[in-house]
Amino acid sequence: MPRVDYHQHLVSAAFAPIAQLPARDAKALLAELDAAGIEKAVVLSVAYSFADERKNLPDPDRLSREENDWTSAQVTAGRGRLVGFCSANPLRPAALAELGRCLNLPGMRGIKLHFGNSGVTLRDTAHAARLVQLFVLAEQRRAAVLVHMRARGGANFGAADARLFLDRLVTVAPSIEIVVAHFGGAGPGYPAQADSVMDVFADAAERGDPRMRNVFFDVATVVTAETSPETAALIAKRIRQVGTKRLLYGSDLSPPGGSIRTGWELFRDRTPLTEAETRAIAGNMTYFLR
Repeated sequence: MPRVDYHQHLVSAAFAPIAQLPARDAKALLAELDAAGIEKAVVLSVAYSFADERKNLPDPDRLSREENDWTSAQVTAGRGRLVGFCSANPLRPAALAELGRCLNLPGMRGIKLHFGNSGVTLRDTAHAARLVQLFVLAEQRRAAVLVHMRARGGANFGAADARLFLDRLVTVAPSIEIVVAHFGGAGPGYPAQADSVMDVFADAAERGDPRMRNVFFDVATVVTAETSPETAALIAKRIRQVGTKRLLYGSDLSPPGGSIRTGWELFRDRTPLTEAETRAIAGNMTYFLR
C-alpha cells in the first residue's frame, strides 16, 4: 500500500448538503486509512466550493473562511497523520488574503486550486494574472500547490493549458512543489483531454525542461474498474515518460471500487507497470510531508 494518500477531502456539516454526501471528519478518515494500511493523507479543503458563483450562497467569503478553519481543526486532530491544504476561489477579491491567513493555521502546508469549480481558465489573461499572484504568494510562503487543472465543463481545455501552466505559473514558483491532480484531468477515468495535457508534461520531462523539477502528478480516480487495457497502457506510458518519482497516489472522496484500499488495488492491478515501478510510486514522499 502507498505510504500516503495525496488526494483526500473531509465533509463538514456545511459541505454535506452541497456534496450530497454524509459528514466525514478526521476520525472517519483515519479509520479508512487504517483499514487500507496507509500512514498519512493530504486533506484538501473544499472552501473554494462555497465561492462557486453558480451556487449563489450568501456571504461565500465567510463560508470559505469557516471551512478552512474547520479543516485546520480536523487536520490538527489527526495527530500528525494529516496534512492540510487551504483553498479559496482565486477569482474572489478576498482570495489572496484568505489563503495567506489560512496558511498560518495549524497543520496547513499548501494550497488547493480547483479551476473548474472556480470558473478559472488560463486562456483568460485576467485569470492568468490572478493565478500568477497566487503562485507568487505560494512561493513566498513556501507552500505547496495542488491544482485541479481541468476547465469548467471541460470546454476549451487541453495541451494549450499545460503549456500556459508551465509558461505562466511554474516559472514564478520555482522552489515549491506543484501537484497536478487527476493526471491532468478530473476523474473518474482518463479521457483524451487529460492525455493531451499529459503529453505536454511528458515531452517537457523527457527534454529535461528545468520547469519540471518540482512538478508532480496525482493519479486520483484515473484508473477505474471500467478502464480499458488500451487506456491503462497509455497511462503507464505517460507515467514512464514523466518518471515514477513524480507520481503520487490519491483516492479522493469517492475512490474507485468504493474504498481507499480497493482504489489502490485497481490502480496497481490494471496499470501495466512493473512491481518495481509500483513500489516506487507507493513509496514516494514529497518534501511538504517530511
